[in-house]
Amino acid sequence: MSIVRLTRIIAVASFGYALAGAVSAQGGKSEPLNGNLEPCSRKQAVYFRTYVGLVNGLHAVRIEDRNGSLKAEGTYTDAQLRVPHGTFRFYHPNGKLESQGVYTLGLKQGVWQRFDHWGRELAEKVYNPEPLKEIIYTQARTMPRFPGGEKELVRYLRQHAALQQQTRNGPMAEATFIVEPDGRLSDVRITRAANAQIETGLAEALMSSPRWEPGEDNGRQVRVRMRVPIP
Repeated sequence: MSIVRLTRIIAVASFGYALAGAVSAQGGKSEPLNGNLEPCSRKQAVYFRTYVGLVNGLHAVRIEDRNGSLKAEGTYTDAQLRVPHGTFRFYHPNGKLESQGVYTLGLKQGVWQRFDHWGRELAEKVYNPEPLKEIIYTQARTMPRFPGGEKELVRYLRQHAALQQQTRNGPMAEATFIVEPDGRLSDVRITRAANAQIETGLAEALMSSPRWEPGEDNGRQVRVRMRVPIP
């Protein structure tokens, strides 16, 4: 057996022993997951995710099938187990290692090793999460929100853009902008404004607005383009 192969076996065993030790100390409830490892009802469950405890500051889990066979083990940044982060290992039904690699804030990163159900090495996969960070969503699972909600946004704009209460039907203008993952706004555009003064005032007010609550998708804060009518 090669030194590299032996090192890999020791690493897998050590990771499993660390989780097993945490299980005995912490215990944990099982959460039902479907075939895609997404939360579901217990009736639809194919797997069960059990919270193990903290391992190096991350929330460790074990995922097993209905027969108790290990499907995966890894860690998350959050106690809600939405954002995988750190080393993950997935297993074939026969217990052989299927793949292993690293998640960074919900995205696979770097080299992932893969193996067939006999344990023989397959071609590695290399993941680069950087291009995904630039994707702009128009619909996210959790949409961005101005602090305090829509009424506070309107109040803020009227105060800081010196807008007068409009009397005509329909919105005074329409704003489009991107809410960045850190809550700041970019690419602010004002359309359908009654005049240039309103357009400039709204654009400046939005650019200097407090940070928004960012949008989220699959547990990650993402870029979201918003289209907001301004009454």
